[in-house]
Amino acid sequence: MFKKFSRILIAKIIYRVVEYDKPDLSQASYILCPNHVSDADGPVMWVNNENIRILAKKECFKNKLFAWFLEKLDIVKIDRERHTGAELLSAIHYFADGKNKIFMLFPQGTISDIHKNKLSRIKPGAFYISAKTGVPIIPVFIEQPRAFRKTRVVYGKPMDLKDVISSNGKIDRKKVEEYRLKWQQEIFALEEKAVKYGKKPVRALKLSPKHQNNNE
Repeated sequence: MFKKFSRILIAKIIYRVVEYDKPDLSQASYILCPNHVSDADGPVMWVNNENIRILAKKECFKNKLFAWFLEKLDIVKIDRERHTGAELLSAIHYFADGKNKIFMLFPQGTISDIHKNKLSRIKPGAFYISAKTGVPIIPVFIEQPRAFRKTRVVYGKPMDLKDVISSNGKIDRKKVEEYRLKWQQEIFALEEKAVKYGKKPVRALKLSPKHQNNNE
């Protein structure tokens, strides 16, 4: 009942989520990789997706009540300043039982304007997880959520990263770099689709001072 109520509250009342080109996510496992424009991105992606696990920065868990809410949604805390590799291993193990699951993380790493991001801003973690598990990545464009206004979410086609693993079983870093660029370009294309489907421009980003220059 808690999750059902939360989904109605977030998807229908607060952010009024409208999805386009969403594939059937129940038939296989996928890694969803949206652009990152607000702290509401995780809940917006959670509301219409079952069996989803989301990585979120530890700062989101400072408020005890909000932390409890996030944990109920299976949103997992990560420390962006102390990467130990445990997050990658946890994600790989998450898919190990062969069940159809959805995992989500933000390749940008933190909130920023993807149009101003250098390629170095795009983190390789999602692409490593995909290569190691064979689980495809689905790029997703999220229009910056605003309370009581429609939020457009556009899904792209799955990206298969099987060619990232070389014949000797090692990850081809050059290929990972190519997919990072491909993901970024796909987000731009999905944004254009959001304009087409919604028949109006996406709303201009409003970023806090600390997020305005998160480009490297």
